[in-house]
Amino acid sequence: MSDTPTNSVNDRLDRTINGTPKINPDEQRKYLGTFRERVSLAIKISDLKSQNAFNGFKKDLEAHPKYLLIINGNLTQNLTMPYLAYASQHNIDFTMRTDSFYWTRSQDYGLIYASHHNAINQYPVNVMQKYPAKTDNHKGSSQSPKSSKSKSSLWTKLKKLF
Repeated sequence: MSDTPTNSVNDRLDRTINGTPKINPDEQRKYLGTFRERVSLAIKISDLKSQNAFNGFKKDLEAHPKYLLIINGNLTQNLTMPYLAYASQHNIDFTMRTDSFYWTRSQDYGLIYASHHNAINQYPVNVMQKYPAKTDNHKGSSQSPKSSKSKSSLWTKLKKLF
C-alpha cells in the first residue's frame, strides 16, 4: 500500500512538469491535432494549389457534410482561402491550428477533413491517392512506342553486325 501514494505523487509531479501525457503525439502533430483513424481527407501543403486537390476536397465535403475541417493556421492565406471559403459556403465546421509544431514544409499536411470524435478508418486519405487526377495519356503512350521502336531497331542493327 505504501507504493501507491509515492507513485501517485510522482505521477502528479510528472503531469505538473510535463503536462498531461498525449496518446500518439507524433500522429496528432502530423494530422493537425487529430488521430489518423478519424481522417477522411488529408491535403499536403505542396498539393494545396492543385485544382485536382480542390476538386477532391469538394467531393469529400459533399459526401460528409458533418465532418470538421482542420486548417494549418501557420500557412499563408492565399493557400487556404479557397478551401475556407468553400467550407464556409457549405456550413462546414472548421478550426485553425497555429501551434509552432504544425510545420509548413511541403510534405506536411495543410488541411485535414475528419470526423469530430468517431473513428472512420478511411483508406487512402491523401487527396492525390483518394481522388487521382484524370490525365490524358495519349501523348505519353504515343512517345513510348516510338522510343521502343528506335531501341529495337538499334538492337536489331547491332545483332546484324555481330
